Amino acid sequence: MSALENLVRIGQLKLEPPSDDEIATALRKAAIYLADAGIPSLSPPGRFMLACDAAHALAFAALRASGYRPDSGRGHRAVVFQTLAITVKAPPQIWITLDRYHTRRNASEYGGMAEASAGEADDLLATARALQDLLRSWLASHRPSALS
Repeated sequence: MSALENLVRIGQLKLEPPSDDEIATALRKAAIYLADAGIPSLSPPGRFMLACDAAHALAFAALRASGYRPDSGRGHRAVVFQTLAITVKAPPQIWITLDRYHTRRNASEYGGMAEASAGEADDLLATARALQDLLRSWLASHRPSALS
């Protein structure tokens, strides 16, 4: 049984045929969020949240292009980052960084932890941009119809 099939079995993912329209929409949203996250006059916490939303949209697109969708239960946002090594063969540097910043986002959003710094916002933005490049390359080879 593959790792993704196992995540279906335990209820973290659902099998669902890929949708080029849904993937393209996620890519467009990510591009907007990345552009906004790169505006230096925005606050570091705002840039961090935009970069996190961009990374999530990209990871979601990777999962959808692979024929899966996260379930709506606990951990549904984290699983999209944790599956990047499988869906688009992301190197550990990308998916581990994104998973760490997702945890950081949740700690700030729900746990009262201090807001993100400019350095964290910049690092997350660079990592999200690297994921965007990787995903676009992967889609060009595996699902070019989603890039039209």
